[in-house]
Amino acid sequence: MRLSKNEEHATAIIIGSADVHAPHVYEMIDVDDKKGIIYEYISGTSMLLMMQKNPLKVWSYARLLPDLQPEIHNKLVTGSGLSSVKKSLAEAIHSVLSLNQEEKAYILDYLDGLPNNNRLCHYDFHPGNILMFDNGAKVIDWMTASVGDPCADVCRTSVILRSNILPPNTSALEAVAIKVFRKIFYRNYISRYLRATGTTLQKVEQWLLPVAAARLLEGIESEKLYLNEIIQLKLSEQGVK
Repeated sequence: MRLSKNEEHATAIIIGSADVHAPHVYEMIDVDDKKGIIYEYISGTSMLLMMQKNPLKVWSYARLLPDLQPEIHNKLVTGSGLSSVKKSLAEAIHSVLSLNQEEKAYILDYLDGLPNNNRLCHYDFHPGNILMFDNGAKVIDWMTASVGDPCADVCRTSVILRSNILPPNTSALEAVAIKVFRKIFYRNYISRYLRATGTTLQKVEQWLLPVAAARLLEGIESEKLYLNEIIQLKLSEQGVK
């Protein structure tokens, strides 16, 4: 769901008050009858682009990503006005046309039984939204920020990191190399996060079914097969055909 500028500004203020690695937000402005938001200017490059330029950075960035994420999850958020992760997932799943009513009903019922929490979640946390600069890193693009179980946030990151999306004009050799580096990155990311937080892979992967189902709504054509494989695997594990 796309936020209005007023909603985006309100969310940015909430994130700013949470004291996380995010750009400072200033006032809203009107330019040519269009609303805009003034953010802190940061001269930097995304972690994703840095790795594309130098794949050997995979190991160091795979350690940095799970160091940044728990800092977000350590923030308790109550009465902020941010949507809950479970509510956002449910709304998305309701709108996915490729799932039949029986599948939706089961997934929504399953989602309802997953843990609630009041921790801050970015919910689009991946290397493309980490801005690297000389003095460190900032997490950007907080429009999907929500409140809930950190494991749901980690699960979405995992689904994105394990995705089969390839950059345009990728050769067969480059595709193989990208898949290898993605696997290395994901394994290092998830193992470091689990060690740092004391949570388990099982607690993260219990969110796979609703997270994959909701991501279908984003309409990324090259991900549909990948996401549907996750959904059907998880449904079959639950005895749903």
